[in-house]
Amino acid sequence: MNTHDSPHTALTPSTSACEIARLSRDARFDGVFFTAVLTTRIYCRPVCPARAPKAENVVYYASAAAAQAQGFRPCLRCRPELAPGNLLWSHSEHLVTRALKLINEGFLADHPLDALAERLNVGTRQLRRLFVKYLGAPPIAVHATQRLLFAKQLLTETALSITDVALASGFGSVRRFNSAFAEANHAEPRAFRRSPAIRADAAMVLRLGYRPPYDFKAVLGFLFNRALPGIESVDAQSYQRVFGPPQSPGWLRVSAA
Repeated sequence: MNTHDSPHTALTPSTSACEIARLSRDARFDGVFFTAVLTTRIYCRPVCPARAPKAENVVYYASAAAAQAQGFRPCLRCRPELAPGNLLWSHSEHLVTRALKLINEGFLADHPLDALAERLNVGTRQLRRLFVKYLGAPPIAVHATQRLLFAKQLLTETALSITDVALASGFGSVRRFNSAFAEANHAEPRAFRRSPAIRADAAMVLRLGYRPPYDFKAVLGFLFNRALPGIESVDAQSYQRVFGPPQSPGWLRVSAA
């Protein structure tokens, strides 16, 4: 199948490159594209451990949002919410990178799309066009997919209540969250609930996606020499940082699994 005949695939690698990458489960392509299976209506990361479908039954998309916009639901085995960012296009279009950074920070949760375009000093139509070109989906769809995938991760990896998951992922009400989640995943949120180990210190543990090879020790070495006293702490195994107001601060710790 020549996936570049479809306007929804945006700037993915060539069909042959995608085919080779998914069959070999090449981690270098993780997050660069997603494989949607026409027979099961599920989309996966290139590194998915499931049995590879036949070439005639797949189509490739540049983002999870593009796949979900076409009615595909995320795979439960490879978990698209853990895929790293796509560097293929981020070096090609700086404006899209800036827009995504703002979306990741929750800009569209509090502002309309016109405000995002104005912040970037670009027209709303041009912003939509660039997103469709590079990601295969408009900004609103990308924002909606990110919220739903984050909610899916919270349901899978934490003991947060459904209400807390809904609010943490940017939904104004549990009813709206339940409806949007069920439509995207063909299942109610409680179906994704697992029983993570509860830590004595009530800390929340989440997995971070990355693209191998990733020299975490080198990153720690870089951060060690630049740590802010009283705010950041770096050792041979982890990076830690305090955040929030002084009267009730929180902390985060990033370490290798």
